[in-house]
Formats: sequence, C-alpha cells, structure tokens
Amino acid sequence: MSAFFLFSNNLLAASMYLLPNGNEVSIELDSVSTVFDSDNGWLLGGYKIINGSNASYVSFIPYNKEPIKYWPLTRGYVSQFFKANNKFYVISSAGDALQIEENGLTSTGFKVKPKSTVVAVKPYLIACYPRGWAKLSSINTGSCYRLDGTWDIELSWTQINIPPKLCKGNLKVLITTNKNQNWDVITLDTETGKTLTSKKIAKPKHEMSLCEL
Repeated sequence: MSAFFLFSNNLLAASMYLLPNGNEVSIELDSVSTVFDSDNGWLLGGYKIINGSNASYVSFIPYNKEPIKYWPLTRGYVSQFFKANNKFYVISSAGDALQIEENGLTSTGFKVKPKSTVVAVKPYLIACYPRGWAKLSSINTGSCYRLDGTWDIELSWTQINIPPKLCKGNLKVLITTNKNQNWDVITLDTETGKTLTSKKIAKPKHEMSLCEL
C-alpha cells in the first residue's frame, strides 16, 4: 500500500513544513498527517484550526512554485491519496472518494466505506475495510470490495500490520477463520471476488510477505 500513500511521522503545528524532498515551504495548515507526491506537486492532508476546532483540508503545493491551493473536506479527514488512470483522488475517513482537479475536489461514483484503504488500482480499484481496528477484540471483521460495487467479500483478520496485497494480478488476504485464530491466506479474483485458493499457515510473523505464500 505504500505505493499509494505516504504518512508523515510527525504532526507539525507550525507554518513551515519540510517536504520529503528536503524543501521547506510555508503553509497555512496547522498540522500535516498525509503526504503524496503527484505528477505536478505535493498533495498534503492536514488540518487548520478554525474557531478552536480542527478543520480537515487537502492542500496542493505545485512544483513550479505557483500559489499553494487549499480545499476543505466536508466530512472526516484525509486518510489516503492515490492515482488511477492518470487522475488523482483523495479518500476521507468518512468514506468519501473525491477526484482532485485543478480547481478543487469533485465527487465520484466510487462506493467507499468509512476508514477503507485502496489496496489496488489496476486492473480494478479495490479497497479493504478493517472494521474494528480500534477495538480490543480478538477478531476484527472487515471486507474487501471493488469501488464500482461489483463485489464485496466479508473477511476477518487480526494481524492488521499485514494488509491485503495485490500479487500477480490477484488479491491476497490474510484471514482468521475463528476465535482460535486459525490462519489462512486466501486469493481473490479481482474481477469477480471469487476465492481462487485458500492455504492454511502457521501464526504469521510481522515480516512475512503475502505474495510469497
């Protein structure tokens, strides 16, 4: 998933922001949580403090040093930027998928669930929703689905540090099948969502690669 978005390790409550390329810029955001390198500049997700409250914004910093642009999010906060078919998008935590255009954010027909993460952009846009990440539960039920609504498969997993991954054109997901935490790696067809393979494995390690299983 690191191909789609990059998280800043620090929230910066200052007007000066250090970009990943080492350049320092003056911005209106009071904090920055998400950074993405686009074709023409940097996309930032962050907050402005307005009347004592955090207001979520998308900011665009052009490479050519033109004025920085700011667009507010009406719901949630920026959780991810991604590029698909030479267009750039932002996903909000509330489940909005917006296209980033020269003059602002426009709605799309994508069907996105709150707190989803886009895990594949080719050949189809696919996201996964790890429902219950914030809960102290032995099993977190979630789902993976195509953003065009073609399929939606309910899945469960506990190793949230090992997210679903596109491998050789198919989606691999690490799941737990019951409360005893029996582990399986399943492979889903990206076109239909059909389960192609299912393989039982031992308790996974943090450094494991789904594509090798």
